Amino acid sequence: MSIYSRRLIRTFCAVVENGGFSGAQQTLGLSQPAISTHIRDLETVLGYSLCQRGRSGFFLTERGKIAYEKCRQVLNVVDDFEADLLELRGSLRGTLRLGLVDTVLTCDQLPVSEAIRDFYTRDNEVQIELTVSSPTELEVDLLNNTIHIAIAPFWQKLEGLDYRHVMTEEHRMYCGRSHDLFEADGADIDPKILSNYPISSRTYQQQKEVHGIELGASQAMVSNMEAQMLLIRSGRFLGTLPVHFARDWEQRGSIRRIDHDDLVWRSDFFLAVRRTPTQRYAVSEFIRKFMSLVADSPAVAMG
Repeated sequence: MSIYSRRLIRTFCAVVENGGFSGAQQTLGLSQPAISTHIRDLETVLGYSLCQRGRSGFFLTERGKIAYEKCRQVLNVVDDFEADLLELRGSLRGTLRLGLVDTVLTCDQLPVSEAIRDFYTRDNEVQIELTVSSPTELEVDLLNNTIHIAIAPFWQKLEGLDYRHVMTEEHRMYCGRSHDLFEADGADIDPKILSNYPISSRTYQQQKEVHGIELGASQAMVSNMEAQMLLIRSGRFLGTLPVHFARDWEQRGSIRRIDHDDLVWRSDFFLAVRRTPTQRYAVSEFIRKFMSLVADSPAVAMG
């Protein structure tokens, strides 16, 4: 890749990732006319339009969406290659791309913040990028080299990825303050009763968390824990949550945990990486620090 074409590709990716030309100015340190010229030059080289810009706003064409994914992959490979070469002389540089699921912040058994702190105790010029997404999307990102490391509850292990068990997270069933079961006697609640009420399930778990419970006719699907919490607090839906994430809301009286021996689920978290002959030093160093901290944490996140 020539320096010229790489500059055009990097400009295009920055425009997409910043939602338009204006947002990309600060990232690139270029004026809008210069950015516009780069995009136009790239479109001339490729022979098709990448994006539409004007009064209606900025959006990618169908070819532009595909081109962006390809361009981002190429830049990641080039950036990693340059970082590999610099690491040979002892320089820790480049970008460390880390993918997580949501609610990690409330889980003490996932010491991501502490690992980042320890990672930077050694002088380095590594830029860290954090992505929050679903487990399925994180696995795809690993295979595409969009991220280097993913930490999430992975159920179906994919070929080409290596997984290290990190911890086991406990989930319970909850209802909101205005739900019929909020004031019910705990002794009167069992899984059979729950089939009378709508349950919110997480799409990426394929209803794993409500296995064994006959679902009601009306259901809701969510892609993250924050959305799950919103539906539970509405009082309309039952739903499962990690105990550590639900704790503060439960203490405030906004939600209630439905305690029953058959209403407990556990989710195994793994640190996953793409299978390669060697890992970049920055990647292996972060993994080493993170797993060392995990070894000092309790095995199950009970909240």
